[in-house]
Amino acid sequence: MFGASFVRSCLGATLVAGLAFAASSHASAQDWPTDPVQIIVSYSAGGGTDRQARLLAEPLQEILGVPVTVQNLPGGGGQVAAMAVLREPADAPVLLATNEPDLTMGPLLNKAPFSRDDLKVIVVDVTDPRILLVTKDSPYKTFEDFVKAAKEHPGDLTISAAQGGAQEMFAQWLVKSLDLDVRIVGYGGGSDAANAMLGGHVTAALGDDFSRMNIRSESRALLIASDGPSPRWPEAEVMKDVLPKYGADVPTPDFLARFGIYAVQTAMKNEHPDHYKTLQDAILKAMNSDSYLAAVEKAGLDDLSKRAAGEKFQSSFDATARTVKSIAE
Repeated sequence: MFGASFVRSCLGATLVAGLAFAASSHASAQDWPTDPVQIIVSYSAGGGTDRQARLLAEPLQEILGVPVTVQNLPGGGGQVAAMAVLREPADAPVLLATNEPDLTMGPLLNKAPFSRDDLKVIVVDVTDPRILLVTKDSPYKTFEDFVKAAKEHPGDLTISAAQGGAQEMFAQWLVKSLDLDVRIVGYGGGSDAANAMLGGHVTAALGDDFSRMNIRSESRALLIASDGPSPRWPEAEVMKDVLPKYGADVPTPDFLARFGIYAVQTAMKNEHPDHYKTLQDAILKAMNSDSYLAAVEKAGLDDLSKRAAGEKFQSSFDATARTVKSIAE
């Protein structure tokens, strides 16, 4: 999800699990946690979520006064990591590092052995809005051009997207909301979907704002699902302003955007609200540390870095869940 310079910053900032930690080193005054904090990542090492977690580990360790370890447990669309978190006691200092809407889609679409209500988003780290891309030499210069062509030539236009996830669902929702006869072509990942567009195999590609900066010089964005314009893709029209002109309802401005989040058991907040607050405050403080902010700035993530309590985005996540459920049904 993020660039090579950001990878180096993150890997340089993280601590290896199991490092000896002196009790007197930045010891925190609170009574909890006394055990090491675990961050369980739902994806493989080296990905954007993993890098963010490792970047967080060092300042979080200094603030809480206990070791912070990062463990990757990919598999099952995030279900393996989620179940590992849910098997821990409710008061255990264990965080799930994952993405929304993946966390919501697992229980709703993939018959996960847990309910979405079992996990609570404690902090939102970054977001990456969905964008609709065409090649630089495409005849479609605006989103209106694309819609007009789709209506005049039903069945001729195609959109590529990463198959089986939020990208593909967004593309399906978009064409359905606009009543367009446009075929969605699924690919193994976002890069494959983007390459299909660049190679002329499809008309457009569904991608993510930051993640698709690797093809910025070769493409143009027609639409972005966010609160406002993107500094990376200023030509993209903002979905919440455009779609109502076609009679389409937008569930949220950032519908199905990719959110990097940390979650805990909902039981922690319900049964141990003091522990929940301690952990949430510590994460937010770590995310505002000098080292963390420097890495965010270096990566060019300033406008996408939220560093906010999960409660701030709960209404957006709920709206997404309702729409995902309606599409699934």
